[in-house]
Amino acid sequence: MARPANPTQAPAPAGLTTADPRSLPGSVLDGLGAHVCLLDARGVILVVNRAWQEFAVANGAPPGTRHEGTNYLSVCEAGDAAGCGVGEQPSFASGLRDVLAGRADAFEFEYPCHSAAEQRWFLARVARVRDSDPPLVVVAHDDISALKRTQLTLARREAVLADLAASIPGALFRLVVGADGAFGYRYLSPGAAALFGLDAAALAADARCIDEQVLPEDRAERARSLRAAAAAGIRWESEHRIRLADGAVRWVQAQALPRPDGAGGTLFTGLFSDVTDRRRAEEGLRISEETYRTLFQTIPLGVVYHDPSGRITSANPAAQRILGLSLDQMQGRSSVDSRWRAIREDGADFPGDQHPAAQAIRTRQPVRDVVMGVSVPERGYVWIMVNAVPILKAGELVEVYASFEDITQRVLLSQELRQQATTDFLTGLVNRRYFMERLEAEFSRVRRHGRHQSCLLALDLDHFKRVNDTHGHAAGDQVLRHVADLMRQSVRRPDVLSRSGGEEFLLLLPDTGREAAVSLAERIRRRIAASPTMADGLPIAVTISIGVSALNPADTTPDAVLARADAALYEAKRSGRDTVRVAG
Repeated sequence: MARPANPTQAPAPAGLTTADPRSLPGSVLDGLGAHVCLLDARGVILVVNRAWQEFAVANGAPPGTRHEGTNYLSVCEAGDAAGCGVGEQPSFASGLRDVLAGRADAFEFEYPCHSAAEQRWFLARVARVRDSDPPLVVVAHDDISALKRTQLTLARREAVLADLAASIPGALFRLVVGADGAFGYRYLSPGAAALFGLDAAALAADARCIDEQVLPEDRAERARSLRAAAAAGIRWESEHRIRLADGAVRWVQAQALPRPDGAGGTLFTGLFSDVTDRRRAEEGLRISEETYRTLFQTIPLGVVYHDPSGRITSANPAAQRILGLSLDQMQGRSSVDSRWRAIREDGADFPGDQHPAAQAIRTRQPVRDVVMGVSVPERGYVWIMVNAVPILKAGELVEVYASFEDITQRVLLSQELRQQATTDFLTGLVNRRYFMERLEAEFSRVRRHGRHQSCLLALDLDHFKRVNDTHGHAAGDQVLRHVADLMRQSVRRPDVLSRSGGEEFLLLLPDTGREAAVSLAERIRRRIAASPTMADGLPIAVTISIGVSALNPADTTPDAVLARADAALYEAKRSGRDTVRVAG
């Protein structure tokens, strides 16, 4: 569906300035992913970029329709099949004609362009080049197939949400609070009619009638809380009374989340619920909130250019904002600069020579969707997803075009969920499930490399039941946390320390021989015995028994090494505890 742009606000196509595009370096136009051409006032093509030519060739357009000198307006008006569907829709030709004639400054138009192999959609953007004389017009076609597929998926999901909205008790709503504090409704689900006891037609005519039902003594506070939430950009929650047409009073709860509406106001998406019974009975009934998928938003991308040596030559404002550096601070830096302090998602260092821009320079091939964390002044680590595309001219590398988006929130959420799924809540050590995954991986590595050495320690606090019985379970928990901290301080970063259950622990030691494992076990045993836990001002001394076993390439499963370590631990217990035993 065509979406005409506001001529006074419509920007030039992405990547182009209002200067004459013919004066731009060819690498700039050819570096753009959009299919771009420049037209004169008659609609004749003056300049096309590489993407325009390649798309036309790949889709079988006749040579005369894809190069300079072609009257593009005539092609569109004729509905030439090689125009991939644009000419079949008069609204595009009409809009193009308006821009060429000066009746409009710009417009946008979406259209499908399906091939036998796949479905695709494009966004055509047309804009007059400001102050050009004679007049020039830029046409850019962006491939928005991924966006359209996402929109189709969202549409299907929104249909499900619409069915849900019609069936759940209460009413879904969208309410906008303007910059002047005035507010109004953009959406109310069908449940609103029943909730507010109003005719659906009346609601459709003026949704503000539901505000008129609010009792006068609640009306001011409801409006104040809404405007305060909009000003602060925080969640809006309100419970207020309404009077129905039959005189009955009902309690309504409003819960909504804000986001900017793009016009200086705040858009709240939320749920109106009937909480009359809960309020009257003063019972703690909680209304489940439905989480709504926000409309797809285009994330502003950072763009950085590197020269063939990898040095940054330019960066757009979004890149400067995301990276927290000015253009002057970024120019001259390269991907191997240690000041980036880049890391991978697992916290490991991200070598500069593996940076997407460095790889693109080295391989002359595009590098896509690389996730990395970059140290940003005053923000800590910011997570970005990077793409890097080499720009070649006559087979020679001219520069590398790198783009990236800020995905910090997504990465932090993923890390938090992963942390919750793999960590023991009491000690902060990894849980048994995650430990077994790491043991399985290390066991496979040992079997692949016969000379590789790794060991496993099974550890168990001695007489721990006495601690709980004598000092209480809270003190017992303190002991477990204290012992976990002592062991954590004793191991290396690659080692995997787990609380496997109760007072039992497991320790995986990659790249460690038996003698080194026994030596570490003894250090842990002595350290725990010499470091009592202080609980309520009293020291609680504990000891630990440890069984040591090496991972054996001859084993068929990791269970074998676990069994040997457990047997050695049992022998340590039987030998008087507070000792280390090694599996034979």
